Amino acid sequence: ALTELLSRADDRAVEFSRKADGKIGPHSPPARTRRTEVRMGKKKAAARSGVSKRTPSKGLSETGLEAVADDGFEQMEEAEAAAAIAGGGARTVNPELQKRLDLLAELSRRGDIRGFVRVFVPHDLTQDDTDYFAGELEGDETRWQQLAQEVQLIADGSKVLKIVGDQTTRAEFRYLMPNQTLSIQREVVFYCENGDWRAEG
Repeated sequence: ALTELLSRADDRAVEFSRKADGKIGPHSPPARTRRTEVRMGKKKAAARSGVSKRTPSKGLSETGLEAVADDGFEQMEEAEAAAAIAGGGARTVNPELQKRLDLLAELSRRGDIRGFVRVFVPHDLTQDDTDYFAGELEGDETRWQQLAQEVQLIADGSKVLKIVGDQTTRAEFRYLMPNQTLSIQREVVFYCENGDWRAEG
């Protein structure tokens, strides 16, 4: 997210890198990830481990106890996410960052991919890589639309679960991916360099 561009103790933001096939996409996180990422179409902890939740009278193995705890943690996170959205979400308090998010949202609504990419990608991305990324989006409508929807969601703020960081030099937005049947939590970081806010690479 933000599409393919665009964890508890292992929180990780989306990072971008060129894959083996030449495409720019999200850096694959290590095996230990947020529980919310584990729920991306995979079974819950108890089902994954093949451990049945036995009654206390029969005893619970350590693995079984962990599975029960994992399920409880997932339910708690889902409840927290629902409460955050019900409370109106979260919008940045930094006016300059909000201006950049609004600009990105407007460019995405217009379908101006080249204009969008110019003010979205990290400062240290080369011109060749910037052009390559723009070309990738132009050739993949589904990928572009997913990215556009997520940027618009962040700019609006009503479905953002939390913003982590000082929002002066760095802001990490946590939100649920739009148009998904599962509650998939995503994270994207924006950082400020010389007054210019960009997605972190």
